[in-house]
Amino acid sequence: MKRLDVIDALLGKGEYVDDIPFKGKHAVFVRSPYPHARILKIDASDAERRGALVLTGRDIVTKSVEAGEREGASLTTALMAINKANYVGQPVALVLADDPYEAMDLAELVRVDYEPLEPIPNIEKALENKVIIFEDLKSNIVREQTFEYGKVEPQGKYIELNLYWSRSSGNPIETFGAQVFPKDDGLLIISNQQAGNVVSNEIQKALGVKVIHKNARQGGSFGAKFSLVRYLVVLGFASLKFKVPIKWIETRTEHLMASNSSGPERKFKIHAYYSSDGKINALDFHIWEDIGASRDAGQPFKPLGFLTGPYKIRNIRYTATLVATNKNPPGAFRGAGTPPHTWALERVMDTVADELGLSRAEIRKINAIDSFPYDSGFAYYDSGNPKGLIDLALSRSDIFSMRDKNTGVGLALSTDPSTPSGSERVKIRIKNGKVIVGLGFGPEGQGNEHTAVMLASKLLGISQDEVNYEILDNMELPSSFGPGGSRMASFIYGSVAGAVEELKARLRRKAEVLLNDKIIEYRDGYFIGENGGKVRITSFEGEEVDFTYTLQGKYRFNAYPFACDLAVVKIEDGKIKPIKHVVYIDPGNPIDEDLVKEQVMGGTAIGISIALYEGYVYDDNGNLLTTSLADYGLPTAADLPEIEVNIVPTPSLVTPYGVKGIGEIPVGVAAAAVTSAIEDVLKRRITKLPVKLDEVF
Repeated sequence: MKRLDVIDALLGKGEYVDDIPFKGKHAVFVRSPYPHARILKIDASDAERRGALVLTGRDIVTKSVEAGEREGASLTTALMAINKANYVGQPVALVLADDPYEAMDLAELVRVDYEPLEPIPNIEKALENKVIIFEDLKSNIVREQTFEYGKVEPQGKYIELNLYWSRSSGNPIETFGAQVFPKDDGLLIISNQQAGNVVSNEIQKALGVKVIHKNARQGGSFGAKFSLVRYLVVLGFASLKFKVPIKWIETRTEHLMASNSSGPERKFKIHAYYSSDGKINALDFHIWEDIGASRDAGQPFKPLGFLTGPYKIRNIRYTATLVATNKNPPGAFRGAGTPPHTWALERVMDTVADELGLSRAEIRKINAIDSFPYDSGFAYYDSGNPKGLIDLALSRSDIFSMRDKNTGVGLALSTDPSTPSGSERVKIRIKNGKVIVGLGFGPEGQGNEHTAVMLASKLLGISQDEVNYEILDNMELPSSFGPGGSRMASFIYGSVAGAVEELKARLRRKAEVLLNDKIIEYRDGYFIGENGGKVRITSFEGEEVDFTYTLQGKYRFNAYPFACDLAVVKIEDGKIKPIKHVVYIDPGNPIDEDLVKEQVMGGTAIGISIALYEGYVYDDNGNLLTTSLADYGLPTAADLPEIEVNIVPTPSLVTPYGVKGIGEIPVGVAAAAVTSAIEDVLKRRITKLPVKLDEVF
């Protein structure tokens, strides 16, 4: 496919943060080597004598800013450690120098006296409450909440499952990066912050000054770069204090240690009550979420948008216990808490099927939603055909014939809450004979800019060569949010379509004046008059419109894609090797099928990787052992199977063009299918990800 948005990047003209010319100071953070320690003294005098500018947590004065469920991106807690360090890598001081290497050398001269404290490395230790991370809370349980729909009653047959989903890292190709410049009336920031045009409002509130934020190309995010905001506030404060421009580029080790953006780490205790015919009557979920050294989190609560997944289970209780530990606080990585819930639901289905002697496909067909629209009481599923997806998967005799004593085939079914209620704003202008679509977010790689150009071309009836895009800052498009929550299919279509109609309506009147004739139609880029005269829409130089598209449903989320995955794994030489993965996915009415397939392949690769390879590892004292990509377990292309994506549309009834967001659904369902395939060949129950054969046996 011709991706209009990646040409500059392929030519080395992507303008990532580190590519942009810069003159000023370079920043390095001094970080805690301890998971838990009191800070007795910070002595920066030696570094300062040698020319360093040094900022400590005590120096920073900012306002607390509430921003909802953004844990790792929260501006409600201290931005650098002050009296106590609570995880390895937590920023303790900021050092500025004339080049990055000098800054690193000078940072080593900052002396921090620590008094090591007993660390809390995991949920089990935290629940003992012998050592409290946040003393004022008097407990390591920082929040607990129960939600119940229907009535959960222990009746009929039941199973109990205890499961664990490991913490993982988003690891975007490009890590966090920013350039910050002091101005007479505030700050100019160039960064790869996700949703920079909206998040800049939080930075303004925290620092009390005007902030202009320009969106650089992001090099990937999927939620991870929401958490950059904490660093931007520190850098912004330092720039204002010292009156110098500052550049900071995060290292990979820093990202793994302290990005505040990792995926969820979750323990489950699940009771499922079911009948002998395979019908699931009730589910009782209790999860314990390791939220690291933070006081709240959103990822444990996003599953409230699809508690029973693609299944018609009327009775469910969901209790979330948020547990503080001495770890890097998580953020909102790809799915923001839904992938482990999908995986856990599918473990329930497989276990019940095995207990009853039913096939794993049959148990899903018995319980799958089969009548739409379907209102669960917490979600409105407007359209779909999950049973049809299962049937398509079951038709793949070529896949099931791969089974042998060393090869297993797994099946999983899923939905995911996409398209949260909200709005998106775009600006369209005519410049140099072209239509320019203005977007208010940095390119992340999903193809949103490509989609905007393609849509504008299609809706205006002009060639794609006559359309381009530009990235606008928060002064020009202050209410543009951009990607997040699998929302952009709906919001790009809605906002671009609305802006196109507004532009045509405005220019129609001007065309009538210009032609001195009544316009009878708009066709193929021309306004055509009653007497045959015509004028090209791109000739109205300087004209512009902006449009905000808003979507608000009955519940928080508005669209529900469905997916059914088949995974094939082989056990050989003591290793698990994924060899084939097939996805049947309902993305609603796809705007661009190639883009959908790209997104699904990427998300599927992450799900496979989380199931088999990736995961943070800490020792018993809370020290992080995975401080490089090699230690962390990020797979190479050779470690991943061929991924086949089949699009099976069921258009949504509530979104523009009938689209459904699919950026997040592939992760959990892929992990579940791989787990099922491993169980198929090993004939043993898998309760923990990533799967390690030595632990299974």
